[in-house]
Amino acid sequence: MSAGGEGGIDRPDPRARLRRRVQGWLHRGHADPISRALGAGVGWVARRRARRPRPPAPTVPTIVVGGLSVGGAGRTPVVEWLARRLAADRRVVIVGHGYRAGVERPTIVDGPDAARFGDEAAALFAALGDVPRVRIVVGGGRGACHRAAASRADLIVVDDGFQDPDLPRTLDLVVVDATAGRRVMPAGPLREPLSALSRADAVWLSKIDEPGARPLPGPVDVTSRYVVRGVRLSDGRLVDAGWLAGRALRPLCAIGRPASFLHRLDACGVRILPGCVRADHHRFTTAELARLPDGPWVTTAKDRARLPPGFPAAVLEVEVEVVSGGSRLAALLSRGLR
Repeated sequence: MSAGGEGGIDRPDPRARLRRRVQGWLHRGHADPISRALGAGVGWVARRRARRPRPPAPTVPTIVVGGLSVGGAGRTPVVEWLARRLAADRRVVIVGHGYRAGVERPTIVDGPDAARFGDEAAALFAALGDVPRVRIVVGGGRGACHRAAASRADLIVVDDGFQDPDLPRTLDLVVVDATAGRRVMPAGPLREPLSALSRADAVWLSKIDEPGARPLPGPVDVTSRYVVRGVRLSDGRLVDAGWLAGRALRPLCAIGRPASFLHRLDACGVRILPGCVRADHHRFTTAELARLPDGPWVTTAKDRARLPPGFPAAVLEVEVEVVSGGSRLAALLSRGLR
């Protein structure tokens, strides 16, 4: 199930290579004593920050979909899942992650433009384009976006923000990757220790069917996995997952947990050829892609938003499937968002 090893089949520039190595290092299977000691310090600081007084409850019900790890937990697909369902009878505004967005003040996302809105907001726009009551706002920080969203929403969903003590919220829902390490940076990928889950109203364990998945030591309210919704071909056609079976494809991705993408391709019967893997949020350039061999290439929806127009890659479209806890989550949402 190899994608061509570190960096794939094309050697990236030194800065991109360093970012990829750091990302892989955080997800290593062991940690030295110095890293563990530094992680204990990071955890102490996080606990102190979390004890700061929280702001008053928001006037508009707000769900903060947060995470403990530094990428790849699966927050944004959960945001999409919630928005799609909750928009059935209310106006939902998503406060986007905003990482590497080009706008400096709260702006409504009006297209799948990763350079302007960031890759996660662009991917959410593409996925939720058929849901008329959903809007996405990015730019200027979460607090400013939350204030801007309040005037046009019946419900606000924040993509990331569990660690932001200044952000008003009605419910804290924390998504944890079942396959990720359980140590705090730099010993592992966590921004704060697992004990922080005690602050959450609900804990959502994602990717429970993937290699290396483990249960959490504490209570879990919802579990989920990814299922393939279809494959968007480079000519725009959407075909079902059966199109993948037996095909030889090169994976192209720059996400927090590329192993999850490769696992999904493998599970669909793809013969995985050497591909191109970069660090999370890497922006592929036309010159960089021109150095790659001919495909056929397959990528993720988040990566598609960052690729130059016209690059011939099929897009694996996945969605969240709740395995357990659906009724518990529905009851929690019903009580908290009245």
